[in-house]
Amino acid sequence: MKSFRIISLALALLLGFAMIPANAALSVTEGEEKPVDPKANINLVFIGNSITAGATLRNASTQAPPIIARALVQQATGITTNVYNGGHSGITTYGFLPGRNDFTKVTNAADALVKNNGGLLIFSIMLGTNDSACTTTEGAPVSPQTYMENLKKIIDGLIEKCPTCKIILNYPIWYSPNTHNSAKYLQEGLDRLRSYYPYIDEVVASYKQVYAGNQYVWEYFEDNKVLFTAENGNSGTFYLHPNALGAQHLAEVWTNSILDVLKKEGVEIPNPPTPWP
Repeated sequence: MKSFRIISLALALLLGFAMIPANAALSVTEGEEKPVDPKANINLVFIGNSITAGATLRNASTQAPPIIARALVQQATGITTNVYNGGHSGITTYGFLPGRNDFTKVTNAADALVKNNGGLLIFSIMLGTNDSACTTTEGAPVSPQTYMENLKKIIDGLIEKCPTCKIILNYPIWYSPNTHNSAKYLQEGLDRLRSYYPYIDEVVASYKQVYAGNQYVWEYFEDNKVLFTAENGNSGTFYLHPNALGAQHLAEVWTNSILDVLKKEGVEIPNPPTPWP
């Protein structure tokens, strides 16, 4: 009878463990090694406008800069990399303020990526193009001071929702001074866009977990119109959205900035890409 009770107890224990879902979280006593390496996955969430979304590309689901950047980061690190493309055409910094629908979408996506995969979370932001417009877009024209204040509100919201995240503020790229589609940009808008750069620097200096992208992206795209889709507008042919080649180059810029942050987090880069520029 005693041996029967022992066998029954052992069977019950085995069945009990078998019923624990495979993805169930197991508690870890302080001092014990965590069951999952926090750097076993890299999660990238991109916040931006139509350039981030991949406007004018034949297949944005494969050609948009965030999609290419994910592949490049994974190739460089050898670590599984996941991505969410939060690019939204026509959006300004107002559209990503906490409480707005797009802010909720990207933070929910970030939360799901971390819950499903674990690992590091990086937000990569490029906003400002539509803020710089003279007309039509929300808040336009957005002054440099207001642009900076909106960026800080977005970042504060991201950190509140995802305290351990890292954030990269990418500098917006050049567009031609005759850019004029449903919104009017022109030289006035271009000058305003350029004036945002030092305000981005000021934002980055205000946070320990926020990093600046590569500011030389402006001159690079200005000097290489072959990287843009030629679009017919109200003031002639203009250059605003990167074409497939331009999206590849922009993804390379963003990737190098992401890898710089990963290195600061102790992630090894066994297959580094060519430094840019």
